[in-house]
Amino acid sequence: MTSLQLYLNDKPVDLSDDSPIALTFQINDLSEVKNQQGNTSNQFKLPLTQNNRTILGFADDISIQSQTPYTTLQARIIQNGIEILPNAIAEINEVDDDTASITILSGNVDFFDALGGQIADMGDSTSQWSNYGSNLPWKAFDHTWDLENVANSQKNTGQDGWIYPIVDYGMIDPVDFTQPIDVRNQRPGFFIKKAIDLMIQSTGYTAKGSLLADPLYPLLIAQFSNGSFEHGLDYQNQPNEKGILVSNAIAQTQNHPAGNTGSAQYPQQGVIRFDSVLSDPSSFFKNNAYVPNEVISVEATVTIPKLLFHGHPNATYGSNLNINILLLDSNANVNLGSFNFNFTSGYDTRTGSGDSLRVNKTFTNSKLSISTTLSPATFEGLQVTFDFEGYTDAYFTLYEGAIFQVVPQNTNVQFGQVVQCERILPDMSQKDFLKDTFQRFGIICQTDVYTKTITFSSLTDIVNNIPIALDWSSKCINQGKQVNYQLGGYSQVNSMEYQTDANLLPLKFGWDQLTIYDQTLSAVPTDLIVSKFGPSFNRPYIGGTIAQITMIDDTSAPVTGPADFTISVAPRILVDQKLDLLTLGKSVTFIDGTNTPIQINDVISVPYFYKPDGDYNLCWCDMPGNSPTQKQPGLKNKYYTELQKILQNTKIIVRYFMLTPRDISELDLLIPIYLAQHNAYFYINKIDSWRKGQPCKVELVKLG
Repeated sequence: MTSLQLYLNDKPVDLSDDSPIALTFQINDLSEVKNQQGNTSNQFKLPLTQNNRTILGFADDISIQSQTPYTTLQARIIQNGIEILPNAIAEINEVDDDTASITILSGNVDFFDALGGQIADMGDSTSQWSNYGSNLPWKAFDHTWDLENVANSQKNTGQDGWIYPIVDYGMIDPVDFTQPIDVRNQRPGFFIKKAIDLMIQSTGYTAKGSLLADPLYPLLIAQFSNGSFEHGLDYQNQPNEKGILVSNAIAQTQNHPAGNTGSAQYPQQGVIRFDSVLSDPSSFFKNNAYVPNEVISVEATVTIPKLLFHGHPNATYGSNLNINILLLDSNANVNLGSFNFNFTSGYDTRTGSGDSLRVNKTFTNSKLSISTTLSPATFEGLQVTFDFEGYTDAYFTLYEGAIFQVVPQNTNVQFGQVVQCERILPDMSQKDFLKDTFQRFGIICQTDVYTKTITFSSLTDIVNNIPIALDWSSKCINQGKQVNYQLGGYSQVNSMEYQTDANLLPLKFGWDQLTIYDQTLSAVPTDLIVSKFGPSFNRPYIGGTIAQITMIDDTSAPVTGPADFTISVAPRILVDQKLDLLTLGKSVTFIDGTNTPIQINDVISVPYFYKPDGDYNLCWCDMPGNSPTQKQPGLKNKYYTELQKILQNTKIIVRYFMLTPRDISELDLLIPIYLAQHNAYFYINKIDSWRKGQPCKVELVKLG
């Protein structure tokens, strides 16, 4: 063991001769193509020497408070002066009286471990996945959801990140294509390649490989289809600096005297005065009203600890008082909510009788709340007002301590606000998002932790590497062989699926099966791949079709204007297609109900999932093309042909090899090996328990 050196956190570790370190190397087990694998060691034991105890944070002493047992350790393994694992991680599994059990992980494990957390966490400065705010790669793509950005994004490509393609969520006229598109009913998409670039960037890796050269990859859009259009977590968690908290420090009395006709001295309605400003960090409280200078969603609350109301209790024409929260708007003011004070439930005291009867009642702890969105475009604001109804000769006294509070509601994006692009994507983990893309393209990835590079390749690439295959014939030793004719948990029928929506029929649209003609396999179908995304249908539009994602209920939506997205759907993925309007002599007008419409007459984005005249088809299965004899190849036949060949004639051979430290340090599992013993080329499915100078078992899958 003297030739083997292990470093943990750059410190040499004392090793034990009776607990050797054996290493296993793997990138993608073809028996489980839905997952990526990594390199790992056996669970070996380190003696608890004083040196090792120090390196391990005295994990054997439970009285010492140390985070070392709960964190990964940087690890390096050197054999005969050659770095076998230059940049691995080690985990403490358990500790007994004399030893600590350790496992070492490397390769793809290092990369995928750095991709923890949800996609949304990348925009959260309190999350470890943004390095607590020091790594926010999505922030550069923040933009305002407004008329100009929606209209002018039609030419956007993957480098721009975001785009507002023309998608029918339920409010685009199905027949008259000259009708303008209301951008308040459009939602953004984000290019998948750029999203993955940002994820990889956040790990410190760079990408290479055939996936980057695939012309479909940069065209894929993760189109908004979430249950709600939410802000990023930093935006949601921002301090309340755009609200107000005001009070009345002095009691105020307002009269509605007999014979009043609404004079200036005794109006029938008026404004409640708040003379004590307790909080107004953005100076939005002006002229006794809350008037913001940006689009903002708020909750406004009026709290009245004590109010005395004096008036006539007549059942039909009795005095009534309304305290209102009024929406101020340059077009027309709107009453958003009222609290009514009256005497229908009784009163406290009375004077007089008959027509001269007057009563008093004290109301306590009254509260009124409303939620709304305000826009500076029409100088919108909020104000607390009062108005009298019924018999006159009434008045009220609002005692000191009444509160008017406005609190920003930062959860949902409102038209005119800034969009944080990480929230365009579905609510899923970074790993699941990346894995879904790998499955779509049949990707096998290999991580080089030394150069911090991840290679996106495929079985086709490995087969194409046969001319540069390594000849391991001399390294193969005669210790027998095992030959298997089945690979993993495949069955005769293996489904390749998308998510389903109740409003998309047939429910299995876009699905396919990978059929293996092997009667020894189970006849019970199994799920080979289940995408996190669902398919989308098309509907007619200028130049052909556009994607349709029905999220607006047309039975309750307004005829025009913004509509609520109330229908839940599965996440959606589309192919960006640019339509040249100039050649068609057409134009598209975008509106927002307020600003001057924008007419686009050069290029618009008309995305699709599948269409007969499209350049690409995202269905797993082949689909009809433009003519009865033409087929649009599906993803299965485009990216899984080599796997199909292997599975139709599976031969898995297990043999033993003598591999040197240099063989291991230069190992590239994307390059096949050749064995003269079988006159065949093989994919290395797994190198199991390698130790210097010892035969190791290698699982090989025959190619071709």
